[in-house]
Amino acid sequence: MEYKNENDVIFREVIINTDKGGDDVTIVQLTDSHYWAFTDADLENPVLASTKQNRVWRSVANGASVANTEKVLAYADSVADQIMVTGDVMDFLSEGTLNLLKTTIWDKYGVASGKDKVMVSVGNHEPVRQMQGEIADTDSRESRLRVLQDNWEHDIYYTSRVLKDKVMVIQLDNGSADKFLDIQVDHLKSDLALAREKGYTVLLFYHIPLSTGNPDNISTAASKVGDKNNTFANFYSKGINRCSDGASGEIYGIITNNADIIKGCFCGHKHCDFYTEINAKTADGKDTVIPQYILIGTPYGAYATKIIVK
Repeated sequence: MEYKNENDVIFREVIINTDKGGDDVTIVQLTDSHYWAFTDADLENPVLASTKQNRVWRSVANGASVANTEKVLAYADSVADQIMVTGDVMDFLSEGTLNLLKTTIWDKYGVASGKDKVMVSVGNHEPVRQMQGEIADTDSRESRLRVLQDNWEHDIYYTSRVLKDKVMVIQLDNGSADKFLDIQVDHLKSDLALAREKGYTVLLFYHIPLSTGNPDNISTAASKVGDKNNTFANFYSKGINRCSDGASGEIYGIITNNADIIKGCFCGHKHCDFYTEINAKTADGKDTVIPQYILIGTPYGAYATKIIVK
């Protein structure tokens, strides 16, 4: 897949053609910044003090990924109608990482900035304080998720927005619990019904890639490598699929049976670039695929996906 470079930001460009006419809609995705920072107050917490001592990924320490992230965000702000961050913006839950999230993302591109053009999905790292540390976190998962929600500008589990009466972007949390959630089901059904009625193109953003249902994807090669452990990845039997329990299986079924309006899925988590196609059907039962783009993280460079809906 071809990569482009603008303002020192390296990106894959995804073009989606519609019959809506009107102005193009541009969305820029970035992912997996893994902000790594502590305040003095953080280090009074033994769980976080142990995380700082034992976390092995030292190259993201002390906000090392912030410069690349800010470069991508500034570029996105200059070209895009919407910025989507697909999880693990923080390496762990601390006051230090929440401060970086606030100053680099919410304050510059969120509601307070007057722009309100960014959504941030929760990944698997955000709810966790014990990141390879030796001291267990006795605070409940629910209490940690409440901390996240108190520091987010939108609902952490499900948020949608219509851009230029043409494109509906939806952020779905599948990272905080490694699954989709019951509270997302009715929201997704309602939004897809509206999109179908209005003729919107729907794009989905989440953290952890979905299974494609394609046996050719048992060992898929990355087009750009960050984490060398993920040079090849299994997108066939790994990830949420139609046989997953509860809301995960239900939402997977909803997604894969609406491929005539869902034109792209975008995520991260693997710290490498991949392109996959999820086996799917249109609403009238015709076999097709939904493109799924997995994006490398900003610790490895100023990487992004630029999506243009024409």
